[in-house]
Amino acid sequence: MTDQRALLSEGFRRVWRYQRVLWWVFFVNLVLAFFGSMPAVEKMAAFTDHSLEARRIADVFDLGSYSALMANPELNLFSVTGESLHFALVFFAFVLFLTGGILEAYRADRKLRTREFFEACGTYFWRWVRLLILMLIVMVPVLMLASWISGKTADLLLLSGAAREKAGFWELAGGLGVVALLLMFIRLWFDMTQVWAVVEEETGMWRGAWRALKLTLSNFGSLFWMYLRISVLGWLGFAVGVYVWAKMPPARFEWTILVLELVVLWGFGMRLWQRSSEMVWYQRKFLVPVVLAPVQVTPPTPLLTIAPTPPQS
Repeated sequence: MTDQRALLSEGFRRVWRYQRVLWWVFFVNLVLAFFGSMPAVEKMAAFTDHSLEARRIADVFDLGSYSALMANPELNLFSVTGESLHFALVFFAFVLFLTGGILEAYRADRKLRTREFFEACGTYFWRWVRLLILMLIVMVPVLMLASWISGKTADLLLLSGAAREKAGFWELAGGLGVVALLLMFIRLWFDMTQVWAVVEEETGMWRGAWRALKLTLSNFGSLFWMYLRISVLGWLGFAVGVYVWAKMPPARFEWTILVLELVVLWGFGMRLWQRSSEMVWYQRKFLVPVVLAPVQVTPPTPLLTIAPTPPQS
């Protein structure tokens, strides 16, 4: 337990020392989210401007008025989903690009110069793309399992009888819990693959993923316990933020936006804390510190001086 606590504190220290990455990610997300929301805002403005229903949504957030607005076939907010999705994909590619530089900074445990940081980003970017393709392939069976569980339990929930409905609910909760654990394992596995690639300078992602899988399975207890503790802290922060947001009066629009942005910032911070802790764990587990033996300096041997022989008379 003491080792885990020291590991997490060291991971937090590295995140704090290189916190400008966190602020850059948050700032870019804020800008892209603003532009991504504009298509929906402009489309809703045509239906809510100069409307009495708009006040009921903005001042008190009447659920009935909001549902009626969303059910309006002329509004059809889903038609602008594609435009907003483009900005989400840009942000995803941006974070994927920065991952190499972030892990390199955590590995070196120092503030990288701008040239060093972006050099590492470019070096590992295409490796991460190949690794992402492999991760998506691995996730397909898990997502198929989630779909099968949802379909099976939905049939039970539609059956009459409290006992059957209760059984269907618990089967759904248990099945989705198993799926969530599998997805967390996959994410941890590929996190460690990235750590392996940065520390060991691995270029073959499929080979690196296989080695990281064996590493993760053989050290699953310590790795998952570290990963889970930070995840739970992130979920608690999200729950508290959403609770505060829901209790705030809708008229305080600026404060509600501030609370939601703090929740987003908290989530980014927790994710970076996981990555730095994974790097610290690997370095402490597999990298042997180099201890230089003290150099013994031998004093120089004094030169023998021969006194000159006096001349004989």
